[in-house]
Amino acid sequence: MQITDIAVTPVVIPMEAEIKGSSYQKENRGTLVITLETDEGVISRIHSGDVLDTELDKADQLVSFIENEIADILVGRDLFRIEATWEALMERSRKLFAYQTGERQLFVHAIGAVDIAMWDAIGKAVDKPLYQLWGGYRDEVPIAAIGGYYGDGRTIDDLIDEMVEYTELGIGGVKLKVGGRTPERDLERLAAIREAMGEDFFIACDANQGYEVEEAVDFARGAADYDIDWFEEPVVWHDQYAGMRTVRQRSTVPVTAGQSESTVESCRRLIEGDAVDIINLDASIAGGPTAWRKVAAMADAFGVAMAHHEEPHISMHLLASIPNGRCVECFHPDFDPVWHEMIVDKPTVEDGTLTLPDQPGIGLELDDGFIKEHALEL
Repeated sequence: MQITDIAVTPVVIPMEAEIKGSSYQKENRGTLVITLETDEGVISRIHSGDVLDTELDKADQLVSFIENEIADILVGRDLFRIEATWEALMERSRKLFAYQTGERQLFVHAIGAVDIAMWDAIGKAVDKPLYQLWGGYRDEVPIAAIGGYYGDGRTIDDLIDEMVEYTELGIGGVKLKVGGRTPERDLERLAAIREAMGEDFFIACDANQGYEVEEAVDFARGAADYDIDWFEEPVVWHDQYAGMRTVRQRSTVPVTAGQSESTVESCRRLIEGDAVDIINLDASIAGGPTAWRKVAAMADAFGVAMAHHEEPHISMHLLASIPNGRCVECFHPDFDPVWHEMIVDKPTVEDGTLTLPDQPGIGLELDDGFIKEHALEL
């Protein structure tokens, strides 16, 4: 079965609510929509990535990479020779030299989108959901919301109301944003959530590289009293490897990182450096499911668990397919019109659990009218 065509449409949706983390803020939700076709009538239509949330100016380059650097490698290739295709695409990234780090990362982001489309097409070709093709370890996964963002005038009561709304949506917990205030203030927010929501409510904390090392250690030691599942990207980006190792050595809370990595090899560095207990690599950022599954196997061999940064449509399949997978991440409906509005008939979410779809491939249909309405004009 040969690939005959691939097309890309950048989509950007303004949000009513502004997101403020420790080191960033955004007012849009963006993604790439990929359509891949084969000579036997199999069509994949998927979406991938969130770089356009904050960097609309990167849309031109992402589209150019797919249309001018990737399409000529794909078209005419056997769909099922996915490892060989992935290697060929990564080989082309060598055209971007050391001073083009940003462009390299964007190119790998483009590879990730295309890799997801190829896997979706393979699932449709053999009439199997992806999680079953990849191992089928389970058919349901825990789900938590990324939330607790900072905001002008937001009170502790507002924070608790948000957590209650997650449970009403069937979501089992939160990945709480920290790192944008002092450790003491962030611990007050964490304590209030645990007290209000009880011991069965899942809580992880994500500093988005917002703390200095000593601040991260202080927060981790305090957070140990509130039974959090992990502490994500605890320290500033320029000291993250040694810094995360220090946080692990001086506290008992599991440390998570990986969403800022774009290669299998950089995740190996996290493991070899004793920097993490959990890797939350993002398949859309780091070269697709083909790359993510390589990291998951490596992590399993070293006793490291796998999470996934956002992208519930693909993370649910990856995390359900392996024994060392953790929970799927989503957003409140106000923060993610891609998941909540662009996807038709989302998977069932009840009692903190997402049930995987039975349909082949990713198993989700996209709303073409929504895509047309929000397509970015280049």
